[in-house]
Amino acid sequence: MKCRMIMTVVFDKPFYKGIFERFIDDRYAVAEINLETSLPKTRDIYRLVLKRWNTIHFSKEMLDSTRVKRVNPKRMQREAQKQVHAQFYGSKSQQALKADFEMRKQQSHREQRIAKEDCKKRKFEIRQLKKKQKHRGH
Repeated sequence: MKCRMIMTVVFDKPFYKGIFERFIDDRYAVAEINLETSLPKTRDIYRLVLKRWNTIHFSKEMLDSTRVKRVNPKRMQREAQKQVHAQFYGSKSQQALKADFEMRKQQSHREQRIAKEDCKKRKFEIRQLKKKQKHRGH
């Protein structure tokens, strides 16, 4: 089993963010943590990894597709030119974070819809009980 971990510090106004990328065999997962507004020192990052490692939430694991075979230099130039003119969708870690965010958002919407339906059913049942009690003889 091969394990590899990469941590990148990125400035995304107004905060610095730590992006953790985890590679286990052929699986890939990513997590993002907001640091602070000033550039974090090495000791702060070390402390973060030691103290808060259990609280870091990694995205759902995906298959790692970084294995690249040798490509002809002219073909590589053509592909690079196409990518420059195409719309930019972010780095691999940004795409993984976005996919994880969308998945959690959809799950939250599902849970909210179910809770709303339950609330409506409960209110309906309460109204029905009140109707029955009102029409019951005294």
